[in-house]
Amino acid sequence: MSELLEKEARVEKALREGDKQSAVPDLYDLIVAYAKQKNFAKAEALRDRLFEADPMALSEIVESAEIIEQEKSESRDEVHMKAFAPLYASLSAEEANAFYFALNSVLFEADHPVLKEGERNTRLYLIDQGEVKLTHGEEGQEVSLKTLAAGAMFGAETFFSRTAFSTFSACTITAVRAMALDNSALKTWRDAFPGLEGKLAGHCFRSGGTQELLDRKALHRRNQDRIHISGTVGLQLLGKDGKPMGKPFKGGFIDISKGGVAFSVRMSKPETARVLLGRRILMTCHLPLRGGMKGLRTSGRIIGIEPLPFNEYSIRVRFDKELPQKLLDNLDLSSSARSPDLDLKIE
Repeated sequence: MSELLEKEARVEKALREGDKQSAVPDLYDLIVAYAKQKNFAKAEALRDRLFEADPMALSEIVESAEIIEQEKSESRDEVHMKAFAPLYASLSAEEANAFYFALNSVLFEADHPVLKEGERNTRLYLIDQGEVKLTHGEEGQEVSLKTLAAGAMFGAETFFSRTAFSTFSACTITAVRAMALDNSALKTWRDAFPGLEGKLAGHCFRSGGTQELLDRKALHRRNQDRIHISGTVGLQLLGKDGKPMGKPFKGGFIDISKGGVAFSVRMSKPETARVLLGRRILMTCHLPLRGGMKGLRTSGRIIGIEPLPFNEYSIRVRFDKELPQKLLDNLDLSSSARSPDLDLKIE
């Protein structure tokens, strides 16, 4: 049996016998030893054990935590840290370690497709070395958006659930060494590091996202013009069988086009918004036309969600079937759309 395992056995025996006085210094020594071996999972588990054994051993608890964080900091990859120095400078030491140790190292050969336009993605990629090209399909042609190098990130729009499907493709130009972060990390950080998600998002979007690149090159995700319209719309999620499920709810119109619609809804939890991404939804309303109102009942898929102030979210839906242009040309924009009576079930 190794020296560390023997010491762990002595600690457990001391704790069973109620001998905290001898268990605490041994636990502290074990935490330091495992931290220096870079076995951080074991070191943190023993630190939790120390806290359970004697919550009043504040000196040992605090010092062991500092040693773990210090050893973590010293074990971080220098190439990665240099490439993303501005990001790490914006984080506290604890946030930086939580972020770094949630990353997974990935290697790609040259000419390897990492993301495909129109497909789902839950990862944020951080390039340590190499080059990646971003492209967008427009009218059957592949249009170059940007070439990314060390220190750049991509995949943020889908990672932060602003869109359900990638609006661009990413392919390596050279061999690429990168770090990947799955968005499940956001949930684990929410309580321990509540400011980390906001700092990361701010860094990702500070210089603009993919939409800015598309706008700069006069490209659009849809070929139809968006018509700004006011009023309310009735909404209800659809199940896998295509049938309405749950209670209907109201949304506020933002804009409409042949291919889709955007509306705002109030949601108290970010997790609720993320769950909606990719779901199919039924929309019913009375559209104001010149000469009267016309009922509209159509379905589509939620392809994008963006946060708005005061717990509201902008939700973008792509219709299953495009609306007639004649209907849009006849809209009376001086009047408001109206949702149906939501006390009645939408069928």
